[in-house]
Amino acid sequence: MKPPVKVIAAPKPPPPKPTESFIGNDSATMMAEETFEEFEARMKGEEEDALDSTGANPALDRDGDFEDEQDEAADEPQDEEEDDAPALPQKKGRNGKPLDQFGVEWDYVSHEGMGFNDDMDEDAMTFEKNGKSYFKPDWGPLKPSKWVEFWKTSFALEAAMANDDDDEYAAALKKQGFRNRNHWKRVQHTFLRHYGEDPEFTNAALIARQEGSRDAMRNAVKPGMMDPIEGVSLQVFAGISAQQMSVQGPAFVKLLAKHKLDEAKFARVSEQWLARMSDQSDPMASMAIATEYGKAFSGAGVGQFGESAAAASESAGINDKVAGKNVKVGAGSMTFEKFVEVMTAQTCWAQQGKDANQMLKKVFNMNAVDWSNASAMWSQKLGTDVTLVGKFNSLQAKYTAKYSVGVDDPDSDLDV
Repeated sequence: MKPPVKVIAAPKPPPPKPTESFIGNDSATMMAEETFEEFEARMKGEEEDALDSTGANPALDRDGDFEDEQDEAADEPQDEEEDDAPALPQKKGRNGKPLDQFGVEWDYVSHEGMGFNDDMDEDAMTFEKNGKSYFKPDWGPLKPSKWVEFWKTSFALEAAMANDDDDEYAAALKKQGFRNRNHWKRVQHTFLRHYGEDPEFTNAALIARQEGSRDAMRNAVKPGMMDPIEGVSLQVFAGISAQQMSVQGPAFVKLLAKHKLDEAKFARVSEQWLARMSDQSDPMASMAIATEYGKAFSGAGVGQFGESAAAASESAGINDKVAGKNVKVGAGSMTFEKFVEVMTAQTCWAQQGKDANQMLKKVFNMNAVDWSNASAMWSQKLGTDVTLVGKFNSLQAKYTAKYSVGVDDPDSDLDV
């Protein structure tokens, strides 16, 4: 149920009641032309009249002060379509305060009708009342629950501002639905004020970054870039490549024959696909091809951790929705601590001049394909879960100390 709307009417003559809530709209067009003192006096009078006639709790104390936090927990007064209209039930949030139309608790004065005036209040995001500073929330064209969309908007405007072109930035603001720079500033601070300390809000920023990268890669792909080479699609090439390390000699020749290939043709196809993935004339398009190759490689599901990799591959492509920390987990997946240990060990070995592939086999009984499969799931989770980042840093320090001194054999495999 939408919360009641407190209508601000001009003294003479009263304007028609607005049908929409102040929150999330341009309330400057809905404000009566009166000073704050006039507004306060009129509201005090109206609330006292309501108290005398109905006994309902007013939004303002009898002395005109805004209610304290304890009072704010009470239900807000209802719009009085009729003088004898019964009070409607009001949903409340976790702190016991009423919810607005977006499900956000009414914890700021502006939920009671205080609005913005772009002409007279261009920079102000707060106002003082009785020695207290109140923040003025403004959601603009965004919805409070759409955190990823907020971050996408933020990143798009950051990119426009980076070009140091006022006209371009103004056009970007208009495209995103904001009146001007300060309108966006107020919306930005509103989101940060409400959700800035929530880890999931930060995770939404990471997801927005990934979705933005996938959008850019997808848009960079030009006709023909993903076309098969000598009849061999990227997916077939990736699947054969995933099996190449474990299927060798006559068995590999037999595998190629299933796809009507011989070793010479596969070598040519491989060279051309690798060239497309490393073409620096269009890095974003090359990255798109490499990303789709990685999706197909993991999707082949071969070797150790193959089932886990295949499950994770479903959300790894440029046309897939970012799953983030909710990526599918296949059977037999590697634990997070083991993932960090193997990654850190390889870095240490490379710094010591050791052959990482040989050491990978010796210490962990894994090959490059196994490691790629083990990474398929955790790389997606790590990229969109800030709680894992702290664990990663701690574990990395632990295993850097261990493998930097030449210890080859791991002695633990702890779940986290």
